[in-house]
Amino acid sequence: AAQVVLISLFELNTPEFTMLLGALPKTFQDGATKLLHNHLRSSGSASVGSPSNTIGRVPPRHSSSRTSPLTSPTNCSHGGLSPSMLEYDTENLNSDEIYSSLRGVTEAIQSFSYRSQEDLNEPIRREGKKDDAAGREGVMASPSLDPRLGMSVDVVEGGRTALDNKTSLLNTPSPRSFAGPRGREYNPYSYTDTISTYDKSALKEAVFDDDVEQFRDVPLDHSDLVAELLKELSNHNERVEERKAALVELLKITREDSLGVWDEHFKTVLLLLLETLGDKDHTIRALALRVLKEILRNQPARFKNYAELTIMKTLEAHKDSHKEVVRAAEEAASTLAGSIHPEQCIKVLCPIVQTADYPINLAAIKMQTKVIERIGKESLHQLLPDIIPGLLQGYDNTESSVRKASVFCLVAIYSVIGEELKPHLTQLTGSKVPIPTLANVYSTT
Repeated sequence: AAQVVLISLFELNTPEFTMLLGALPKTFQDGATKLLHNHLRSSGSASVGSPSNTIGRVPPRHSSSRTSPLTSPTNCSHGGLSPSMLEYDTENLNSDEIYSSLRGVTEAIQSFSYRSQEDLNEPIRREGKKDDAAGREGVMASPSLDPRLGMSVDVVEGGRTALDNKTSLLNTPSPRSFAGPRGREYNPYSYTDTISTYDKSALKEAVFDDDVEQFRDVPLDHSDLVAELLKELSNHNERVEERKAALVELLKITREDSLGVWDEHFKTVLLLLLETLGDKDHTIRALALRVLKEILRNQPARFKNYAELTIMKTLEAHKDSHKEVVRAAEEAASTLAGSIHPEQCIKVLCPIVQTADYPINLAAIKMQTKVIERIGKESLHQLLPDIIPGLLQGYDNTESSVRKASVFCLVAIYSVIGEELKPHLTQLTGSKVPIPTLANVYSTT
């Protein structure tokens, strides 16, 4: 029954069936071609042995209702070729010729490759007037126009000539062989309306495995994807590799402008990332900080109501035992300092500078220094009563790195307000020395 269906499809619309046959894997092509070859041979033998017997004979295709989209009168009229010039009559061809043509077009289609992705996605662009004139001359006056083939070799372009010559006997002239303005609008997708969704998926798997990206019509909805990633990330301390992959995918999404995704998922993403900072696997912790940094860079305004929580969790990550995590925390803190509103950031950092232990206090002072570089003079004046006590305390810290960071923060303040800083340094040992001089001394130690 399946063989009868294949033969019927071949006889019903030979050009379309041949094109689809060429899109199938080679094993399928060989089987179908062998079947059709046997059918054509038996049909030819029956015709020769009994001229009056027409049961096994391939009927001539004169009816325009059965012509393929490529040979319809509408399409042909644009090129100046009449439908009769594009029809074929199997009475003039023996079975060997038809079989040879079938094999030839199958091989040509299989080996044929589109010149570029532009040929798939956009109409062909040619130079207007020059090509219009050349196209009209190719049809009206070309000496190589063969009425039996229904095409002009002069009009056909380069690598497509072999394919078009082989398909011409099967009534499938190349779309580019139609001259005139229509030729410039050729797009292969315009001829796929009659191919079902099932056939399109088969084409993806069979012919263009290496170029499957070209067939992706609509990307996966990021909102649904993020929901799946969050579900995976909720498996704390489990499925390490899967959660690594989820974080990497989330990192990619954060770099895209998907406002709808963050409107829906920002709070959940943030809380899960902050919770993931306590994961057992240090690579997971480092990845979470990198994702957090990217979100801060691309969606800074969304952190307004979560500034304190985000700052505290990021600073706590500085005491991690793995250097990879500490580096990621330092990068995230630096991005935080440049993303959150300066006044809000200072108010969160000041208590941490005064009360936290090393290395959290060191990280807070460094972050505060970066924030001060962004703040205006008037705003900084108002915040000095909150800032200075923590820096004076840091100047007396037992850790040299904390003392050095405190001095550099004072230098940053000095660069904004100048000598107006000195009245606030009465308790600072060595305050008679200018702040820039202190910074120079510490930079050499």
